[in-house]
Amino acid sequence: MKFNITKTNKGVIQYILPCLVMVSVLVSCTKFLEEKPTANLTSAYNFTTTEEGNALAVAGYRALPAVYTGGGGDYGNQLAGVLEYWTGKAWSGGSHPQLTIYQTNQISGSFIQNFDNYWNNNFAGVKDCNNALQKLGGITEYTADQRSAKIGEVRALRALYYFNLVRYFGDVQLDTVLRSFGESQRPRTSLKKVYDDLIIPDLEFAVNSKLNDTYANGQMSKNAARAILADVYLTCAGYPYQEVATAPDKAWCTTGAWSQQTYPVVSNSAKDFLTKAKTNLDYLYGKYTMYSTYAQMRDPANDNKLEAIFQVQFELGISNMNGVIGAYCPSAARCAELTEFGTIIPEPTYVNSFSSADLRAQERQYFYTSDLTLARFDPTQPIVRFSQPHVFKFYDEAGIKSNLGTTLNYSIYRYSDILLMLTEVNWALTQNSVTVPADDVLKGINAVRARAKLPAYTIGQINNLTIFSERAYELIFEQKMLWDQRRSRKCLIDGSGAFGIENFIGHQPAKFNYKFGPRNLLAPISQAEIANNGNCLQNFDYNPKQKGQ
Repeated sequence: MKFNITKTNKGVIQYILPCLVMVSVLVSCTKFLEEKPTANLTSAYNFTTTEEGNALAVAGYRALPAVYTGGGGDYGNQLAGVLEYWTGKAWSGGSHPQLTIYQTNQISGSFIQNFDNYWNNNFAGVKDCNNALQKLGGITEYTADQRSAKIGEVRALRALYYFNLVRYFGDVQLDTVLRSFGESQRPRTSLKKVYDDLIIPDLEFAVNSKLNDTYANGQMSKNAARAILADVYLTCAGYPYQEVATAPDKAWCTTGAWSQQTYPVVSNSAKDFLTKAKTNLDYLYGKYTMYSTYAQMRDPANDNKLEAIFQVQFELGISNMNGVIGAYCPSAARCAELTEFGTIIPEPTYVNSFSSADLRAQERQYFYTSDLTLARFDPTQPIVRFSQPHVFKFYDEAGIKSNLGTTLNYSIYRYSDILLMLTEVNWALTQNSVTVPADDVLKGINAVRARAKLPAYTIGQINNLTIFSERAYELIFEQKMLWDQRRSRKCLIDGSGAFGIENFIGHQPAKFNYKFGPRNLLAPISQAEIANNGNCLQNFDYNPKQKGQ
C-alpha cells in the first residue's frame, strides 16, 4: 500500500455540485448572479475533525513530486537533471536543457524555468505545511498523541523543503506562517538562521514526537525525520554553515566572500553537529535491510520496503515519474512506451571512473548499453545499441515497456545513504580528536562495497577520496552529488577505474571551459522572485540583479 495524496482519501473533504435540470426559469439572471457560493472553504473555516486534520497534513506532501521529479520548463528538461548538470558529471543528448550554459558558466536566474520552478515548488511545499500547522492545533477530535504525530509529520516535511532551498540558494525568506501578498516584499534570511530557527527545531520536534518509527505506506515517519536530521547535522558540520558561523552578520551570499575549503572542518561547532548526526545514524543502523541485488532497487514491488526510508510516492493510474525515467532513456530509441528524452546521461568519464571489478558497472546493473526495441517496430532490428552507457538503476521494465507508465517510487533517503553518512561522520569525528572504534568507521562503507563485490577498506584507507568516491558510485543520479560538493567543497576528478579529488574552487569538470569559483557554490535566485520582491537581492555574480544592486 502506498501513501498517495491524489487518491480520494477518507479524510479529504470533497464538495460536489449537483447538476440542475432546469424545468422552468422562475428566477431572473440578476438574482442568480447575486447568489454567493457556499461550496468553497475560506481561511476562516474552523477545522475540527480527524478527517479534516488528516487532509491538512496530507497536503504537505503535494509539492514533493514536483520538487524531485518535476520539469524545468522545456522538453525533456527535468529538475532531477538540472541538479546533476552543475556537477559536470551529467550530459544531455537533447538540446532543450541547454547543457552548454552550464559548461560555459552562463547560468542566470532567467535560465529556462530551472530556478523559478525549484524555488516555487519548494516554497509551495512550505506554504502547504504552514497552512496545516496553523490549523492542526484546532483539531478537537485528535488525542494529544495524534496531534503530536501530525504536527511532527508536517514540521519534518517543512524542514525538508527548506533544507533544499538553503542548500541551493543560500539565504532565503523565512516563513513560518501564511502571508498576504502585501507581506511578500521581504529580504532573505541568513541560511544559518534558517537552519538554527526552523530546519533543526522542526526535525528535532518530529524525532521527539509521537510519530511511529516507520509506516508501511511510506508517509513521513520518525526514522525518515532522523535520516533528514542526520543529513542536516552533517551539512552544518561543513559548508557553508561553518564559514557563515565565523561572521554571522556578513553578507556572504551576495558578496561571494567564500574562501574556506578544508574538510572535514575542525571546530567545536562541527564536532557538536557530527556528534548529533552520529546519534541519529547509530539509531538507524541495522533497522533496514539492504537490497540484496540492484534489481530490487528498480522493482516497484519494493517501494517503501527494504532500503527505502523516505520516497516520493507514485501509483498506477494516478501519478508517475515518466518524465524523469524518459530522461534516463536514450533519445528516440523506440525501446520505451514513454517519451524517450535522453537528457540525463552519465558523462562517459564518470562511468569510466568505476572499477572494472565493481558489480554496479556491469551491464544492466547501474548502466546499460543496449535494449530491445518495442515489438511494434521493425522486427528485423530487435536490438538498439547505444553510443554510450545510460543509467539503468531506475529501469522499471514493466512500466517502460507498457503504456501504463512506471509505478516506481523515487527515493529521497535510502539505507545505503545512511551507511555512507555513518562512515563519513565517524571518520570526521576522528579528525576532530574524538575516539571512534575503527569498526564504527568502516562498517557502513564496507557494507555498500560488499554488495558491489569490492574488497573491504581498512581504517588507513578512509579519507575524503574514498568516502566521496563511494558516494559517487552508489548514489549516482540520486540528487546527492551537488550537495556533497557544496558541503565539503571537494570535487571528484574523473579517471580510469578510480577518481581523484581536489578543492571545489579551482576544479574544472572535463567538458567545462572554466574553473569553479565562489559564484558556483550557490544557484541564482529566480527571475520571478527578483521581479516580484524588491527586497530580494541576487546572489553573487548572477543576473538578473535587483534594482540598485
